[in-house]
Amino acid sequence: MPLHPSKLHLYTTVLSGCSARIRIAANLKHIPLIYHELNLGAKEHQTEQYLNVNPNGSVPTLIAEYHNEQTIAITQSLPILEYFEDVYASRMRLLPPVTDMRARSKVRDLAALVACDIQPPQNLRIRQQVKVLGGDPLKYAFNVITHGLCAYEKMAKQSAGAYSVGDEVSLADVCLVPMVEGASRVGIDVGQWEIVNRIAKQCHKLEAFKKGGTA
Repeated sequence: MPLHPSKLHLYTTVLSGCSARIRIAANLKHIPLIYHELNLGAKEHQTEQYLNVNPNGSVPTLIAEYHNEQTIAITQSLPILEYFEDVYASRMRLLPPVTDMRARSKVRDLAALVACDIQPPQNLRIRQQVKVLGGDPLKYAFNVITHGLCAYEKMAKQSAGAYSVGDEVSLADVCLVPMVEGASRVGIDVGQWEIVNRIAKQCHKLEAFKKGGTA
């Protein structure tokens, strides 16, 4: 299988922070994507056609098509971001080089903090399950996101420059900014975190974040 695909299809939805990470990274690295917008309210992510693409019924999904008619399907945002780094390594680098393993590990740590620990309460499926169990989805999201961004602030304190890790945009920032946008939508004052707020404002100056985010 050749390294570079002939086409890349992204199944996405505007307010999905997970999908926004992919859109932002693609914009930064100038990777052309064919967008397939799903209406989650209309349950387009639960159709048989889409479940054949992504059995989890979630977004984003990336489908890489190759000239030999083979395809690769990736259904989680962090592996999609890593795929971009592997395949388009000559374009804007969003992971520090292996010669700087401290910074490289910090970027991955911060990105995973957002993707695995902070973001899930934003998912429609999680909110619906919290409600079924008698909980308040908004309060749950507020508490989880607040706790997670407190952790991000502390973890980034030793690594942040202009961005989360040093003075170059990284996958950590690509994950953080859609999360900050989501935090604002549930009524969280992001200004309480000096580093997080400053990084988000710095990123929003870049066209890639403006075009790819959820705001």
